[in-house]
Amino acid sequence: MTLILIIKIILTIFASLLGLSLLILIFPTRLKVNGTFEDDQKQLRAVVSFIYGFLCFFLRWESNTISFSVALLMLRVPVWKKSLAEPVKKPKKKEKKTKEKRDSSELSAIDWISFAGKVAPKIMKPIHFKTIDGDMSVGFKNPAATGFFLSTYYMFRYTTKYLKRINIRANFTKPGIWGKIEIDGLIHLYKYIPILIFAHKNYKRRIREKKGGL
Repeated sequence: MTLILIIKIILTIFASLLGLSLLILIFPTRLKVNGTFEDDQKQLRAVVSFIYGFLCFFLRWESNTISFSVALLMLRVPVWKKSLAEPVKKPKKKEKKTKEKRDSSELSAIDWISFAGKVAPKIMKPIHFKTIDGDMSVGFKNPAATGFFLSTYYMFRYTTKYLKRINIRANFTKPGIWGKIEIDGLIHLYKYIPILIFAHKNYKRRIREKKGGL
């Protein structure tokens, strides 16, 4: 009897999770992002809502603190919180190891950019934006990284009409992010199933080409 009860509980949990997953795929998922980045105040709030608010995930960055919480049936529970002001512990120095020879089948940075150029427009298609607007300035510690980020972004910016509404400028003198961004849209997750299949096939094809196959 005990074994039968355990099996029933496991099957019930499995069926519930399967049903919830199907509902998440069928019903539109809502994504809201709102960020303000100034020298004296930087904050970002993101909300992902499933099944018309039945299940929600919240991400908040404010006052050098990042927090993550989950809400089920409007009952919100904090999950994780971290202060960015805490000193970072320096990792212990490790003995230098001889560099291993790179596998010739690995994709290079150019290969990844080309791959993203094929997949990125398809990723944007299932999203129905109600609002998308942004005007930001971005800089990294390494100016070369800043240039690479901006050149990559502008390469993809014109692959979809929505990214044209987000303007990003380079800041080569100071690392950080400044400006504003606002995004509000609905995503139909089931439409990503053929996109994932396409991305997987495209990735495998590129690996075969790197190996010299057909």
